[in-house]
Amino acid sequence: MVAALLAVAALGVFPRPRLMDTPADGMLELGADFSFASAAAGVGSARLGRAAARYDTLVTRGDGAGRARVALSVRTLDEYLGTSTVYDYNVSVAGDVVAISAQSIYGAMYAMETVAQVAHEQGGAVPLGLRIEDTPQHGWRGLLADTGRRFFPMDLLKNLIDTMAAVKMNVLHLHIVDRCRFAVESKVYPALTANLTGLQAGHYTQDDIKTLIAYAGDRGVRVVPELDIPGHANGWAPLASQGMQFCDSRNYQLYGDAAGKTAEILKAVFKEMAALFPDDYLLLGCDETEVEGQCDLNSTFNLEQEMQEYVSNDLKKHPGGWEELLFNAHAAQADSLIYSWSKHYAGDVTSQGFKTIEAHSTEFYFTRPATAAFPQGWVRQWYNVSSTVAAEDQHLLLGGEVSMWSDNFLYINQCESPEAEKPPGWELYNPKYDAEFGRAIGGMVWPRGLVAAQAFWGYYAANVTGEEFTNAVEGINAQVQARGGLTCPNGCQCNETMACDKPYITGESSTTAP
Repeated sequence: MVAALLAVAALGVFPRPRLMDTPADGMLELGADFSFASAAAGVGSARLGRAAARYDTLVTRGDGAGRARVALSVRTLDEYLGTSTVYDYNVSVAGDVVAISAQSIYGAMYAMETVAQVAHEQGGAVPLGLRIEDTPQHGWRGLLADTGRRFFPMDLLKNLIDTMAAVKMNVLHLHIVDRCRFAVESKVYPALTANLTGLQAGHYTQDDIKTLIAYAGDRGVRVVPELDIPGHANGWAPLASQGMQFCDSRNYQLYGDAAGKTAEILKAVFKEMAALFPDDYLLLGCDETEVEGQCDLNSTFNLEQEMQEYVSNDLKKHPGGWEELLFNAHAAQADSLIYSWSKHYAGDVTSQGFKTIEAHSTEFYFTRPATAAFPQGWVRQWYNVSSTVAAEDQHLLLGGEVSMWSDNFLYINQCESPEAEKPPGWELYNPKYDAEFGRAIGGMVWPRGLVAAQAFWGYYAANVTGEEFTNAVEGINAQVQARGGLTCPNGCQCNETMACDKPYITGESSTTAP
């Protein structure tokens, strides 16, 4: 037996587990017969079986015959995904058995991911005597995709979900409506997407959403919808002819009219979307509203209150919104989830007795590229989201979220100001560049998002620009890329238009409008 312990970083597990014993008792080779799927077949969960079959295609095997086998134990087969889902898992290696135990099928998926990462790093083997006990520090580890501005194609969302699953992130926050579009088909109000053609083309059919939710669920990822009201309302503009009221002719903000027509239309759409998205949360935005035109503080407050009550009482879901819902409009209700993002941090919210997600823009907004080369460029993302929250309020902090806003990929500023300077990635708004847009988004999110994923899973004292941490991030980044993940390559800088100094669009002019 070798006395030295293998370093955590050398095993390639990311995020770093809570507890990992790695006595170097030799290595157990994973041969051609090593199969997660065979073990999962006896468990009785179709969803877990699909995950196991997927990991059988991802796990690295040795060159020899190998004798390793999987023993899999799962306490509950419930497919429910929500804030109460338990992701704990254990892995141990003894004799010829890689033993996995978990509270849920989703914890078992994380265990398989961990084994696959170790086997990749060790060339098709796992250390004998390995013992891992792991659980996340925070239950909400999210990524926002702003598809209310530039449309995120289905292939891109699936690619993001694959990378999220690889680093144990579990919430895809789908920002559905904003300045440029309402991005999901409504059968109640089909006008919402009827004009999304040509340059503006891009929305999800209801079948697309069902497919996306199933795809995400198979990877332990929730899909949480946000229907932004009353501000950022241009995507609702197609319903003006059907009675939707706005503050003024610019259609920036919805007006809660005394006759209740705006609320009536909103409730119909919210009811339809609530049936489509099974998650317990339905977010309402409620950020960046103004007193303008016919809108005053009371009309905005009343509309936000009425819609939250509708979500809670009629749709039986938890409402939520950005920090303005609590601190500006003062319209938050007891079960509202508040996103801290601008003037406030999580502790400001929890001190008021509200549940919160830490999504502060300084640390977790990816609207613009990193300001420096990596690893210096990911320093801001190494942030302890619980640092501002009092000990007695920690139960109110659900977790953290990074936001990939697509403002910088619009053909004109906010899809409404042709006189303003074009955003840097304006050419990629055109649907013909969907593939290039996907590469750009991947390069903007990862590896910064990988660092945030570790902070959400388990923050610890680390030198984030040091060799050990950098090797860990670059190791998982390379592994994700090998699986087809769209990320900024190691050693490169990426922005809205290029990666590694190579433009996403080649051989065409970047000076004429699409």
